[in-house]
Amino acid sequence: MSPHRFAAALMLLSCAAPAWPQVFPERPLRIIVAFSSGTAADIVARQMAIKLSESLGKQVVVENRDGASGTIGAGIAAHATPDGHTMLIASPSIVVSPILIKNLPYDVFRDFAPVATIAVFPTVLVVGAQFKASSVMELIDNAKANPGKLNYATAGRGSASHLSAELMRSMTGIDILEVPYRVTNQALADTISGQVTLYFPNLASALPNINAGRLKALAVTSVKRTQTAPEIPALAETLPGYEAASWYGIVVPSRTPKAIIARLNGDIGKALQMADVKQRFLALGGDIVSGSPEDLGRTMRAGSQKWAKLVREIETHGR
Repeated sequence: MSPHRFAAALMLLSCAAPAWPQVFPERPLRIIVAFSSGTAADIVARQMAIKLSESLGKQVVVENRDGASGTIGAGIAAHATPDGHTMLIASPSIVVSPILIKNLPYDVFRDFAPVATIAVFPTVLVVGAQFKASSVMELIDNAKANPGKLNYATAGRGSASHLSAELMRSMTGIDILEVPYRVTNQALADTISGQVTLYFPNLASALPNINAGRLKALAVTSVKRTQTAPEIPALAETLPGYEAASWYGIVVPSRTPKAIIARLNGDIGKALQMADVKQRFLALGGDIVSGSPEDLGRTMRAGSQKWAKLVREIETHGR
């Protein structure tokens, strides 16, 4: 190749090169959590921050930006510089919020690129220890015999507790009333006291009260029983096809270079194979689910379709 052609080839390669630093990461990174500290999303983020700090050689900090059903934090992440230094913990709320809230300043499938799934955390159907029902079927029979008299606590419209209960209502035809709470600990306390009939908290927060006999666990919302509490049936054992567990993963702004996404996916995958990470998530009731960016993308789209159908049904019946 002549010197002139060689120079021209180099110029073309330089023009085609991605606009991202050849050394990644250049500076500390952040994982945005669109919910408050202590939530499952926050716990997942902090575990990943520790491991990614080690593998990337730069500090990874967790930034809680909660509010508006997770849309504040998601909006900040969507408009961050797409260079891999800003990540967002994604959960079902990222695809549910756009269904419930119109005119959001971002589009989930246009403005985010999936990186990796991390874990699945089921919610658990609980009732107070004094409630007569001790199984899902007994609860359903009770609700059908007393239409409109049973109620359920939620952490707000579109939350995991709300969707879990509404999916059960939709599949069984029972008439139960929503009681929204701003503070999840109060929802748990009122379920224990019997002021509300049932609740779908995350398994980790409910287990101490279940083990102490203050709550009865009727079922978990994952497809199968969990390793953490295998004695609790899956709701799908009574209602085939029921599934409402919360998945957690990491997404980045959509124009983030694929090479950076691949690097993050690989490091997350390695972290999820570590014994201490597995033990930590297992103690919280979570099952690790690693995979490709495409796997997370399919999960997000499937969730959007599933919950959109349920939300339309809720709105049609004025619930």
